[in-house]
Amino acid sequence: MSPRQLRAVALGLAALLLLWFASELLSKRSDRITASLALAPVSEATTDRVTITRGADTALLAKGTDTAWTVNGYAASRQAVTDLFAALRDSTPAELAAESPGSFARLGVDSMGGRWIRVAGGGRTLVTLITGQNGPAFGTVYVRKPGDTRVFLWRGRSLPGPTSRVDDWRDKRIAGVEPDTVRAFEIARGKERYALERRDRRWTIAGRGPADSAAVTRLLEQYRRVAAVGFATAPQADSLRARRPSRRATLRGTSGRVLVALAFDSTAGGTWVYRADRPAGTVYRIEPWTVDQLTPAGQALAPKR
Repeated sequence: MSPRQLRAVALGLAALLLLWFASELLSKRSDRITASLALAPVSEATTDRVTITRGADTALLAKGTDTAWTVNGYAASRQAVTDLFAALRDSTPAELAAESPGSFARLGVDSMGGRWIRVAGGGRTLVTLITGQNGPAFGTVYVRKPGDTRVFLWRGRSLPGPTSRVDDWRDKRIAGVEPDTVRAFEIARGKERYALERRDRRWTIAGRGPADSAAVTRLLEQYRRVAAVGFATAPQADSLRARRPSRRATLRGTSGRVLVALAFDSTAGGTWVYRADRPAGTVYRIEPWTVDQLTPAGQALAPKR
């Protein structure tokens, strides 16, 4: 092959490479434009209602006059509400996953199978979004806007997905007591009953003498934050409140003031606790092993020999 022919081949290959490189740039630019989910900016301050619906399952988040949120009439989790608005503000670009209505059912974003998120404030709808099945990577979910044929893969902060339930939005805090505010502690576990009292910085077990201060400190730390893993249904709550609880714990502050009083019970459906100092309050489900942490046997608090 002559030098002239080699030069022509080289120039042809260079031209092909330039065309390929240009097409790649254009295709990527096109993807970026097409893959814009373009949600309207929303904030908690301008929102007073969020409705999350899938079939007959509806979670209605409503902001009260004191800015506290409720979900279906129950106290809502402050963290869950904060996380939702953080997710809606997330600037992580969504990835275009499909452009055909034929993909809606497969990806779970069809009108019937998808989970509708409607954010409203001041009497008007601010954002409407449909979430579907979880994506291929952890924390991802398929989403689309109503009326749009495009489906996106959401890679930002977590949005309510296919397994979201009303209970996930409820406040799971049962109690929170600062250890330094506790002056006395009463525990009843079946037939065993004992009381702890703090004088100066020393704890004593009534009728038994000094307590193991380190053990009492660990016990009080358990009450800094007591949280549930679920909730009793209305019939379960009525039944549990009508029963005699198997264990009780009462923490008192100065002048004998009750800081928190808890009543515990167990059934085939789980281990339960409710605030005995709040009549007709919520009945929570807790992990079985936490009961012994919150109501240990008196011997566990006695000095080690």
